[in-house]
Amino acid sequence: MKKRVAATWVTVTASIVLLAGCATSNQAGGAASPAGTSSGTSAATSLQPTRKTGPITIAYVPIATNTSYNMVLAGLREEIDRDGGDKFAKLIVQAPTSNDTSLQEQPNILEGLIQQKVDAIALSTEDQDAMQPYIKEAADKGIPVFLFNQAVVSKNDPYYVTNVSYDQYRASQEIGEWTLKHYPQENTKIAVIEGYPGLLNDQRLNGFKDAIAKAPNLQIVASQPADWTRAKGQSVMENILQAHPDVQMVYGLYDEMALGALAAVKGAGKLDQVTVVGYDNTADANASIKAGQMQATVDTAAKAMGTSLGKSIGSFVVEGKAVPRSILEKTKVYDQSNIDTFNPDDYVYVKQQPKG
Repeated sequence: MKKRVAATWVTVTASIVLLAGCATSNQAGGAASPAGTSSGTSAATSLQPTRKTGPITIAYVPIATNTSYNMVLAGLREEIDRDGGDKFAKLIVQAPTSNDTSLQEQPNILEGLIQQKVDAIALSTEDQDAMQPYIKEAADKGIPVFLFNQAVVSKNDPYYVTNVSYDQYRASQEIGEWTLKHYPQENTKIAVIEGYPGLLNDQRLNGFKDAIAKAPNLQIVASQPADWTRAKGQSVMENILQAHPDVQMVYGLYDEMALGALAAVKGAGKLDQVTVVGYDNTADANASIKAGQMQATVDTAAKAMGTSLGKSIGSFVVEGKAVPRSILEKTKVYDQSNIDTFNPDDYVYVKQQPKG
């Protein structure tokens, strides 16, 4: 039996901007293709492209309302603008109330969207296998599901159209490569602040560890979970500093945890002794790097995911074109040497003019 829970519906148009939060997800991990590439075709899906006339209805279902998912939403909304705005599509946003309850709420959300007979669903989920009955139900009723921000997808699922994402492992590996460049010979003790245990956490952790594995001068002396939150990142780092007062670098597997670790480092008066790096390039982390406090983070192309998501939906649903089965966006490390080259418009929705 499918479990039903209460859900709140939100409809947005191109003129509404949602507020950003501070959370992340714990999806499965491990995309294998190089970043910025597309692979496969929609022949692997059970659905066929259509030629619907606008305005179509697109439902956006993230894991939670937070900084990264709002950036994806901004990219999607801008692509809708380019395709004609309200004349092209109506956008429904349905987010679970929190990351912790997403798996309990998403089944009811998806059932409601299917009953509404929306034209396309953009979905990010903690557990694709758990959502597969609902993805199949949507496909059986002619509603294509476009996955996004899934680090890995089930190869046996023919019911989604494409997965727009980035390589979680590779992004963290890039932070490891940055570390190698900044500590080429100096013996360096490193602390890692992890998220919830799971495959996503493992991919980020392993990407970093594998990158520095052949550097005997780099030693991870502590690796502890902080549940993806800033507050716990601070308390965990305070404990690490007590146990390892000579630690020289801390890597938070999400910027919120890195910012919490930064607060602990500042509180201990060790900002000039401990290098703090993060993951995701959130606005707060970006500002901290510009201020000379955090040293680096890796941008995970959230807004670009939204743009590609919008293009894929337009191609498949309106233009009748097949789309790649997998689309991976490029990631990039930012530090104090290049942080000013990042476009801050990537954090927010910017009204776009229709193409042509």
